[in-house]
Amino acid sequence: MNGTAQRLADFEAKWRTKLEGSANFMFEVGPVPAVIAAPYTVANTFVAARGFKPIGFNWEMLDAAAAPGAPRSAQEAIAGALEFNMVYTKQEWLGRGAARQCAREFAEAFQNGPCTILTNRMDFGWNPVSDAAIEWAFAGFDDSHFALILVTAAD
Repeated sequence: MNGTAQRLADFEAKWRTKLEGSANFMFEVGPVPAVIAAPYTVANTFVAARGFKPIGFNWEMLDAAAAPGAPRSAQEAIAGALEFNMVYTKQEWLGRGAARQCAREFAEAFQNGPCTILTNRMDFGWNPVSDAAIEWAFAGFDDSHFALILVTAAD
């Protein structure tokens, strides 16, 4: 296993149980699709190959290197999605500290070349890749591996 693959496996092993505590958690990992194209095309190719819905141009590019609190910070977006329950938004899920740690570890897993992180959420709502009523999706990739975090509201 190369460095990115091992870090992604470690990420899943550490966070799966915690994330499944308040949501359905899907974590898909694989090689970066062999398309030389815009990041949203890479993401659409990966999700479609795993049975999810491609969402065209509707992936929002986040800044993988930005510190929490900075505009378009990937870590801030991921932490914001995981801090509170998806349905009962005043009920803590991971809490602020753990959500930030989870987000940081996801971004840091990609160290084989530049990292790209996208989300299906935008200011006005989301563009679903699944049939769930409520979901958050984060796609990350470097030169070797792609990973999709998909959390959906627990049934």
